[in-house]
Amino acid sequence: MKLQAVLDLIPEIHEFMTPEEMDESTFALAKQYPDIVQVDQVGESTRNYPIYRLKIGSGQKKALIFGCPHPNEPIGAMMIEHLAKILCEQPALLQELDTTFHLIKCVDPDGVHLNEGWLKGPFTYANYASHFYRPASVKQVEWTFPFHYENYHFDEPLSETKAIMRVIDEVKPDVLYSLHNSSFGGVYWYLTQNNSAVVDHLGAAAQRVDLPLSLGEPEMPFCKTYGDAIYQLPQSADMYEYFKANLDKDPAEVMKGGGCSADYLSTQNADAFTIICEMPYFFCPDSNNLAPCADMTRKEAILKGFEIQDTYLAELKHAYAKLQPYADATSSCMLALAERCEDHQDHRDAQRALMDANPSEYEVPCTISSRFDNLIGTPWYTLIAFGMVRSAAKQALNRSDLSEQAVHDLNKLVSKTEQFINEKCAWIDAQVPCQPIAIRKLVSVQMESALLALGMKGE
Repeated sequence: MKLQAVLDLIPEIHEFMTPEEMDESTFALAKQYPDIVQVDQVGESTRNYPIYRLKIGSGQKKALIFGCPHPNEPIGAMMIEHLAKILCEQPALLQELDTTFHLIKCVDPDGVHLNEGWLKGPFTYANYASHFYRPASVKQVEWTFPFHYENYHFDEPLSETKAIMRVIDEVKPDVLYSLHNSSFGGVYWYLTQNNSAVVDHLGAAAQRVDLPLSLGEPEMPFCKTYGDAIYQLPQSADMYEYFKANLDKDPAEVMKGGGCSADYLSTQNADAFTIICEMPYFFCPDSNNLAPCADMTRKEAILKGFEIQDTYLAELKHAYAKLQPYADATSSCMLALAERCEDHQDHRDAQRALMDANPSEYEVPCTISSRFDNLIGTPWYTLIAFGMVRSAAKQALNRSDLSEQAVHDLNKLVSKTEQFINEKCAWIDAQVPCQPIAIRKLVSVQMESALLALGMKGE
């Protein structure tokens, strides 16, 4: 079956599904195709929500594909939703891929529930930022796998993480696809192997649906490049070594959380191939513009991004301080905000040291894509944390023991937070007019990436 013919089967998609809607669809598919689909529960969330796996096919290759590794990243859940249907409806494709698929639509249902305010739209900067939730590092499914390296040790996997571990232990997959996505910028990929059969064709997946690549700053400054917007997957040991090389302190003092799913899979199947495809919700054409800027160097753009971020962080810390007397410090949003408000000087010091040690890479004219990442992307990723301030304040307002002054203070905080989000989103909109990307296009890129990883030839 031709690759384009498979992608043409993806329908128009107008919204993201809730965990309940995903489960309903999962069981409906199993009922419709009982000879092809098996469903079992592989675990449950921290709040006891069931986590289900679909098993489709009986091919020689084994693939584990899971969605919502972070709860603000539901594109992959929609990819699995439609890949599962296509595999059932196209038995010739299933036979051609020669793969046993283990599919988990949502590994963090609790967190997805906290993002429900934007899942159905409207898909605007302000609505996404106002309802955004992402947990603290030690509460993230993707970054709480057991990890032991030199003098750093983490062995407190979440119940959701244990669900993925059980499947990895059972299946020992040949291909792992953790379905992440960003929210702003361009498309980029992480791979554990520089596989030319995959690397040479990934860019076409974005080009096919007219999405720009992310050609500015890599998400992590130490990423190794395999191709345009294609990087070696940075695993926890790489982060440790980066801090070790660029800080005058023990990396264990800086590290948080554990390993990622690829770290854990490497202990079960050292030859496995892991792929991650990151993409935004909003169209940002400057993300792949490599034209040079005459007014600043790459290093100056990065340092300017730090300055802008600091102004947002100062406001975030002020709002968090206003919340503390009234909000539950152990709530998901408050734990995440506490981490966001911490001093991130170690990360900046490490990047400064890296820049100082590599002037030929940083004392050069900044590209438009790099300027975009630093001066607009960096503030955006700090701004969306204010959605958790809003959520925590609204949750605190549900308390029955609040004084009139407390109610007044919290309502004022909600109002000021909403005003701040709207003002900053309006500023971003003036730089990058808000154009939500059709969900079908996003699913197409992730699905094509999966098919390439499984050996289907690109066109």
